[in-house]
Amino acid sequence: MEWRGVVLQGRRVGRDYDLHPRTLSHVPNRLHVDGVWPEPLSVRRGWARVVARPWNDDGPDVAMRLIRGSHEFLGEASRKIESMDIGDIYSPALYPLATRIWKRAGYEEHTSLSVMERHLGGNITEPAHPVLPIATPDWPALARVDRAAFTGFWRMSVAGLAEAMTATPRSALFQIDEPVGVVGYAIVGCQLTVSFLQRVAVVPERSGNGLGTALIRASMLWARAKGARTMVLNVRPENMRAADVYAREGFAHNGADLHVLRFGP
Repeated sequence: MEWRGVVLQGRRVGRDYDLHPRTLSHVPNRLHVDGVWPEPLSVRRGWARVVARPWNDDGPDVAMRLIRGSHEFLGEASRKIESMDIGDIYSPALYPLATRIWKRAGYEEHTSLSVMERHLGGNITEPAHPVLPIATPDWPALARVDRAAFTGFWRMSVAGLAEAMTATPRSALFQIDEPVGVVGYAIVGCQLTVSFLQRVAVVPERSGNGLGTALIRASMLWARAKGARTMVLNVRPENMRAADVYAREGFAHNGADLHVLRFGP
């Protein structure tokens, strides 16, 4: 089977058209795939585009992200990825309104996350442990922490962590180092007056010692300094331990849920 524009066994299959600098009217109305798995794949048709990457490093499952396009395009692109027999295909975590286009494309509910938030105008306690702002992330080291802190489906790959850093116009990475290396990290982003605690992870052997709390506090202080008034995060409903830590820092469930959808039956 030929995949035009895809690197197959180290060889890139050439494109059969060039984009005109001022119009796309002559671009063939077909899908065009670029990339080599497990590196991210870009699927395009005209101006419409999705990006597919490994969900995590534990298996072949696919994380799909819609950049632009209709539900018809999303469905067709998903079927194209499915035909490559890589693994199951999942959406990002979405608010209910945003799931409509995915459901029309053939996705169904897989799991959900609870949303918690906190107003940043009140008192924020300084971290009790040294927390370092990191300008140049050591992604493999952070992925090792993430793999130790989470299990199975909920682990993130290096690509997923890097994607979390670019999800908002401004972002920051904080980590806690000990002689053994990185033992915890947090990724936080900010857009206008809302900040997002994208990820917090601490290795199990250091869990319960206040490291996660220190990372949360450092993230809140950074976000408030950037002009954010509110911070939001998501947590698995069954992860009561994490929810309790966030609650102690002033977060409360706001009644909203995020949904992860899976393509196909």
